Amino acid sequence: MARYVLRVFRDNVTGWVPTILVVAVVTTLVGICMNQFVWTSSPSFTLAARQAGLDPAEFGMVSVTIYVVVSLLAFFSLTVVGSATVNRIHGTFAQWRLMGASPSQVLASMWMLVGVASLFGSLIGSLAAVPASLLAVPEFNAMAAESFADGFGSFAPPAFTPSMAAWLGSLLLGVATCMLGASIPSLRAAKIRPIEVIRGTGAIGIRHGWRSWAHWALGLIVMAAALALAFSGMGTPRTLAFGQEAGQTFNSALWAGIIASFGMYILVSMLIPILLGIGRVVCRLCGSATGVLAARSAKAKAASNTNTIAPLALAMGLSVTLLTCARSYGRILALGGHPKSLNYADSLLLITMLCIVSLATSMAVIALSNRSMVADQALLRSIGLSPRRVIRMYLWQSLQLAAGAVILSLIPVAVSASVFAARSAALVGIPVAEIPWPGVIGMGTACWLALFLIQFTQIRPALHRSVADTIRTR
Repeated sequence: MARYVLRVFRDNVTGWVPTILVVAVVTTLVGICMNQFVWTSSPSFTLAARQAGLDPAEFGMVSVTIYVVVSLLAFFSLTVVGSATVNRIHGTFAQWRLMGASPSQVLASMWMLVGVASLFGSLIGSLAAVPASLLAVPEFNAMAAESFADGFGSFAPPAFTPSMAAWLGSLLLGVATCMLGASIPSLRAAKIRPIEVIRGTGAIGIRHGWRSWAHWALGLIVMAAALALAFSGMGTPRTLAFGQEAGQTFNSALWAGIIASFGMYILVSMLIPILLGIGRVVCRLCGSATGVLAARSAKAKAASNTNTIAPLALAMGLSVTLLTCARSYGRILALGGHPKSLNYADSLLLITMLCIVSLATSMAVIALSNRSMVADQALLRSIGLSPRRVIRMYLWQSLQLAAGAVILSLIPVAVSASVFAARSAALVGIPVAEIPWPGVIGMGTACWLALFLIQFTQIRPALHRSVADTIRTR
């Protein structure tokens, strides 16, 4: 079986390049964080910091937000890539079932193929993290210097050397996270009867029955936990200084948004069909037949579109949550008579990193569904749609997917904003929640254009070919 799995990978190696690149980029970020943590936790670094009168724990604490964001990014991106990989190859392995392969053989082959792709990406990323750490780790220390009253003073850190443990840890983490994302879709795909896939009814879809209720319950429990942790201690009297209370409000709101993003990720596969159904109703009310067709097409491929939207919704949600917390924190300090000039450089760096990786993940998911998109446009043209109208349909579909991503991203933002509004009312007498709405609109517009351009580049060559040629090469 291993020989055939490698042949499947080799026959379309260019189609795997976006997936490998996403895994490589995320693994590189994880490797940099691991190298920084291992270095600042080493005995020589700790001794040098204490001799200079500095707290060694501050070097790790200042980077904890980056650690958390990178961990979330790695988890969401790599699990999405693993799931999308299974969605792409399950039709191929269904044909193996027709030729006598058992479900267990198909399952093992799927995991093997995902493992090969993730191993290539993780190996490239973990190796790239070694030279990248030489450049990035000093920047971590520069941020740590801002947390000390007198900077580094006489502190002279030992020479930085990349850690073998960090390299191996990032490599294994990249492979394991991709396999985690592929595990459940693989189990479902292995149980599909081959005849169902040939008829076109065997696509990996959305859960129904008790699994659907369990999905809803788990997501809502996570949301409730985020709010419970954020509002805990609200009724107790204030015992800290105003600045410390404001800092606690910032931390509570930020962590509530981060936890709520987990809940959003759990519920995204259940919410996407609902949002696309609403989009179809809106298009029907607007009298756009092309928009209705785009919504129905997107809903028919809810599993694939979920993998496309999830990383974008996560990136926008965390980015806007971070900006909301920073702006609201500055507003509270100003109202409390403690105006402070805040440095948004770290926040903008994290936002840029989130946006780049999320777009790359969506590009990888769309590239994995390239064959399906080419076949779909051929079928649309065969029933009378012109190439221009096909492009218009994908423009509508991109708009609906981007709108869904924006709506989902507002879930963690709403949680963080509600925490700030409630706590700030007790601190300064009025509710404060500074949501950057122009940024939300700008991100949504950029997401719409990016999705359309990515899909258009996938189908553009086929639009210039005849319908018969496209169907024959399907």
